[in-house]
Amino acid sequence: MNEADLFRARLLLDRVQALSDEHWHLLAGPARAMGDHAWVGGPSASGFAGELQRNQAELQAQLRRSLALIQEKLRTPLAR
Repeated sequence: MNEADLFRARLLLDRVQALSDEHWHLLAGPARAMGDHAWVGGPSASGFAGELQRNQAELQAQLRRSLALIQEKLRTPLAR
């Protein structure tokens, strides 16, 4: 990685971290509402709640993976 790539990777890391911070709890409110039985539409409510939980877990996993990928790239030595 050269200096320009390193600079871009650091900018990207900052942006992805900001997106992660902004969206980490994006689905927490709806998940909490479902846990409080906000929607009592029978079996479809529990299906929706389960899908919501899976989506929240997937969102957080993708954010973690994105950050880890960039951090790994930043650990790559500079090309001389």
